[in-house]
Amino acid sequence: MALLTVHAQELETVVPQLIVKFRDGGERNALPPPSRVSALAADTGVVLAHSRAMALGAHVVRLFRALPIDEAERLAAQFAAHPDVEYVQLDHFNQPLFVPNDPYVNQQTYLDNAPGGINAYAAWDLTLGSSSIVVAVIDSGLTGHPDLGGRILPGYDFISDPKIANDGDGRDPSAADPGDWMTAADLADPFFAARKFCKVEDSTWHGTAVAGVIAATGNNDYGIAGLDWLARVLPVRVLGKCGGPDSDIIDGIAWAAGLSVPGVPANANPAHVLNLSLGRFSDAPCGSAYEDVFAQALAHGVTRAIIAAAGNASEDVAGRAPANCPGVIAVAATNRSGSLTSYSNFGSAIVLSAPGGEYPTDPIYTLDDFGTTAPMSPAVGKFAGTSFSAPMISGVVSLMLSVAPGLTSSRIRSILTSTAKPFPVGSTCDTTRCGAGIVDADAAVAAAQSSVTGGEANYQGLWWASGGAESGWGINFAHQGDRIFATWYTYDTTGKAWWLSMLTNKTAGSTYSGPVYVDTGPPFNSFVGTGNAMPVGKGTLTFGDANNGTFTYTLNAGTGGSSVPVVQTKSIARYDLYNGAQVSCAFDPAANLALATNYQDLWWEASGTESGWGINFAHQGDRVFLTWYTYDSDGAPLWLSALTLRVGTSNIYTGPLLRTSGPRFDNYKASDVVQPIPTVGTATLTFVNGNAATFNYTTNGSGGLPPGVSQTKPIVRFAFTTGGTVCH
Repeated sequence: MALLTVHAQELETVVPQLIVKFRDGGERNALPPPSRVSALAADTGVVLAHSRAMALGAHVVRLFRALPIDEAERLAAQFAAHPDVEYVQLDHFNQPLFVPNDPYVNQQTYLDNAPGGINAYAAWDLTLGSSSIVVAVIDSGLTGHPDLGGRILPGYDFISDPKIANDGDGRDPSAADPGDWMTAADLADPFFAARKFCKVEDSTWHGTAVAGVIAATGNNDYGIAGLDWLARVLPVRVLGKCGGPDSDIIDGIAWAAGLSVPGVPANANPAHVLNLSLGRFSDAPCGSAYEDVFAQALAHGVTRAIIAAAGNASEDVAGRAPANCPGVIAVAATNRSGSLTSYSNFGSAIVLSAPGGEYPTDPIYTLDDFGTTAPMSPAVGKFAGTSFSAPMISGVVSLMLSVAPGLTSSRIRSILTSTAKPFPVGSTCDTTRCGAGIVDADAAVAAAQSSVTGGEANYQGLWWASGGAESGWGINFAHQGDRIFATWYTYDTTGKAWWLSMLTNKTAGSTYSGPVYVDTGPPFNSFVGTGNAMPVGKGTLTFGDANNGTFTYTLNAGTGGSSVPVVQTKSIARYDLYNGAQVSCAFDPAANLALATNYQDLWWEASGTESGWGINFAHQGDRVFLTWYTYDSDGAPLWLSALTLRVGTSNIYTGPLLRTSGPRFDNYKASDVVQPIPTVGTATLTFVNGNAATFNYTTNGSGGLPPGVSQTKPIVRFAFTTGGTVCH
């Protein structure tokens, strides 16, 4: 196939105006609309202009300049919190709903909404994906196919036996597919002859074909359309001539998820989704090694879904690893009419189904290569098998994460199964053989999106000023039910590390408000009694989405040493500790499942006898960033922090304890954060389970703290509202 000129799809990137509706009643009701817009501009400090009136009492309001989508959303959220405003909406530019112009898209019949289709066209009207999502293709490696151009991350070749690898060596940093062809001479080799399933065949280019289903760039006037057009692909080569052993595959899975593998450099891009279009040729239980690596991969915090092909032996999947393993989403293959294909495995372990193609009548069109042995030139080929059903689910999960990056593994499974299309009347599939139904890309993405846009987003975690503009301070959110407990760690007018707190209630949509407090209390090293909270102002949190918002506060004169009242609005965003991994929930109500390996939340002393201090954990991957809010020797607010790292695969996290000094909260200059930050001791967290731990610290006498103080405190999660943590 000749390489055609690639035309990238034009996506909306800026918004020049908003749709605003003012509230009826109130002191400004009598003003004409242009005056109300001017008053709103004066209140918020943003240049606005009234453009025209609309139906139903709304108005078009021009911004001072066209803003990027994320900035416009944050600004709209700020306006929506104003008491004179009923609602605000971005005035998006719409286009006719399109069908991609890829030459083979009409042959990709599984993309439509027929009984056996996955409804991808409607899903693309919601999202085309996100470059922040990484999908690992654990397979035979990739050829240099242009339909994946610019989106392939540095992978790794985990094939340890050069005879299988076919590239002249064992493990190496190149995940390129050199070809996996087998000749009669190969079969004469005792190594391959002992494996009765080996056969003479041309190179399969299997990994490239699987990656194409997931991520071939769509609407580029070339090749095919994958499910996710923006996600990045992490190639992990584990299959060569005649396949590959479990040991290489397990190491590849571990590395793809961000776990350490002896002798292999750390993976800089752990994958959110792992695709395993592979399996054994003989019956076997899952095995402890697979169970262990899958559990560790999901517990690590980055990987949210592990998708495995059911296999092509027309047998019960219960005997086919790794699809029969706990934690895996096993996928069966259906045909155009929504029945089980003639080859697909089946059984109660199947989670759901997706098209697998039937050759030659209705194959899966995906990426290929013209080479019969070594790679020659890019092509589009025709395939069939559960190997191509699995990547359809992987692509849908990638789209889901692009609109709801905080989804947990159990929530993803719940959405996929609850939104699946029922098997059509007359199908040979039912829920005992083929899972919950046929994946519905549109319904799954819409459900994922509604978990965020429906006001149900989880905002728990560590946040900071957008773009790192005020590096050195942060704000922790413990989000439970309709309440957010916020602890803002910053600096007073003397430069001392200092904290304020808010217990906010949801007031409307994604807006939370409440009083701001400054606490005083007993010294951290001799805590007897309780802290005392004094109200010093009020604060409002308004979230544009799950990762962006604004923090508006008013503090009374005298607070923190300021001689005048302080009123400020700060754009804030989630702080990423570890490659986009958000471990944001303590409990997933959809699955009724406690996530014991997630520690992110607000914790306090276990007995409750030391009320008034707490410790916030932001947990991502193998890292827990702790901010300990407590009191200094003079009873004034004091905060200490530590970035702790997990010790091996244990439940212990440790790191240096720090005491930062910096610029005053009301006139912040990031360059004034005192460097180097003094290490004042060590901190160690030892977790008994997801709700109980011990906090040990030792001071070294630096940073104004007394030397040689060492304490171990039992701590537990702090539940400050009925219903516990919000999870999605």
